[in-house]
Amino acid sequence: MAAATTRRRKIFPHRDEAAPLDASEGASAAGSDAPSDDGYDNAKSKKVHPSARGKSGGRGGGASPDEGAGSAAHHLLPLPLVVTVLVCSGLFWVASFRDVMATGKPILDRLGALWGQEDADANYLPLQNNELQRGPQQYTKSTQWFDDSKGWKSKQGGLSTILAVTTDANDMGGLYVRKMAGVAGMAYHAAKLLPIVFQNTPQYDAMAKNGRWTGASWSAGHYDPLLALGMIGDVCVTLFYLARVDDLKNAGATGVVMALILASFVEALVLGLYLLNRRMKSKPAKVTKRTSAAGGGYDPAEDPNSLPSRIVARTVLIVSSLMALVSLRDLLLPGTILSFIPRDDIYLEWTGAFLHSPPPDTVEADEQGLEAPLFAGDKFVSQLLGLYLSLCCLFKFMSAWGWSKGNRSMGTVQSVDRSGVVSSKMMWKAHALGDAMMLGMLRLFTPAAKTASLDLRWHLMLVAYEAFILFLYGFW
Repeated sequence: MAAATTRRRKIFPHRDEAAPLDASEGASAAGSDAPSDDGYDNAKSKKVHPSARGKSGGRGGGASPDEGAGSAAHHLLPLPLVVTVLVCSGLFWVASFRDVMATGKPILDRLGALWGQEDADANYLPLQNNELQRGPQQYTKSTQWFDDSKGWKSKQGGLSTILAVTTDANDMGGLYVRKMAGVAGMAYHAAKLLPIVFQNTPQYDAMAKNGRWTGASWSAGHYDPLLALGMIGDVCVTLFYLARVDDLKNAGATGVVMALILASFVEALVLGLYLLNRRMKSKPAKVTKRTSAAGGGYDPAEDPNSLPSRIVARTVLIVSSLMALVSLRDLLLPGTILSFIPRDDIYLEWTGAFLHSPPPDTVEADEQGLEAPLFAGDKFVSQLLGLYLSLCCLFKFMSAWGWSKGNRSMGTVQSVDRSGVVSSKMMWKAHALGDAMMLGMLRLFTPAAKTASLDLRWHLMLVAYEAFILFLYGFW
């Protein structure tokens, strides 16, 4: 006679309905036919039930937020690197911001005090009230646009000093060079400050395919191109100031110049050491192959060896190449007329290039040749503008043409964007803002340039187009 068995109401619906309730039968079934739950006990164990593992792992078995959170420290930038860039590039950014919003105002005299010069920055700026030209602001002749005689009602070298008409007295061409040098300096140093100080940390994207992650990771090498380019740029800035340290010393601006040289050198050294250290610890990347589309054809969007963006590459090639050509001319060959550029001679005359660097065997050389050394400060500012614009073009050109898309690996998780795209996007965002600032400054000087028979509409259209493309592909 079969023994009667008592069945109770099921409390755990996820358990197998066919599993026996008897302890001996349950033990035998667990060892044979019943699926293994890895020792899972709904009442006591803290393990995730196997039926729920697929949900927490994202779509298609991707990494869950908990898996990536455990390695968050490997994705963050080293704190000493962030502090170094914040202090060194921040100093240059503040000085450039002064040139844009308060041209001629000495604000860095405290730095000169480190070298025993209380008025080093005032000497760096220049020629105010027909006084003897002395030092940076005196050296660069920037103080002629600074006036605070009316207190808060004064223009004080701000944007209101930009007039609609160019005359020999107001020298709008000289003001254009100084304010554009400030904008270019802000754009160049912001390209290092924004990605490093305001890091886009990796975050789990539940809406992405396979539960991938977004953001930039230090351990994945996303910041290696930025560190390399930043180191090259800082070395160029250091050499630029070192080559002119004697002139600035004679102008009484040794304190500020030595502080700028020290800041750029220290930042270049720190960027180089961190780049070398990370590259030595990183594992060699696997060789990737082209990926085919679902239909069997070649899909350039999924090719890890293709450019980060072909549209950005073409835009940068057209716009930044022309910009780099003019800026390198101003840096290396100031005063040289490029005949294939329309109205280039008018541009050089408007910006005062014929005063400090008159072309040889010309009327300007005969008239201004003997007085050219007196305009060494104007030449310094013009070459500084050329240097910063050239470095900005280098960043944009390398971000579009310097590396390929790469793979999606970001440690133990997968990234939505490939590594090369992540590295490029952080530069595109910063330079989109830089181009926007440059566009605004060009627009402000358009009426003054028009009175000097110089049309800036082509400049505006080219810079606006590049800013739009960089903004579009950088933020989306």
